[in-house]
Amino acid sequence: MAQAPTTPTPAPKPAVKKSGFVQYFKDVRSEIRKISWASRNETLVSTVFVFLMVVVAAIFFFLVDLLLRSAVGFILGIGGGQ
Repeated sequence: MAQAPTTPTPAPKPAVKKSGFVQYFKDVRSEIRKISWASRNETLVSTVFVFLMVVVAAIFFFLVDLLLRSAVGFILGIGGGQ
């Protein structure tokens, strides 16, 4: 004889810990202490690198824009030598 399939009983829900305003900020402070913050030197190096990459990207896009502008002008015959 086959047994009827049984439905699994749901797991009991964990008790909800009620916390107030003060407990919330204690928890936030505890989590902030776990963060490993970058050192002053790491922050400086990262900042310089970001500015350097911005300058490189600006030069690259300027040159690409110049090249495309010249190519379109040449193709349409509106640029350059007369």
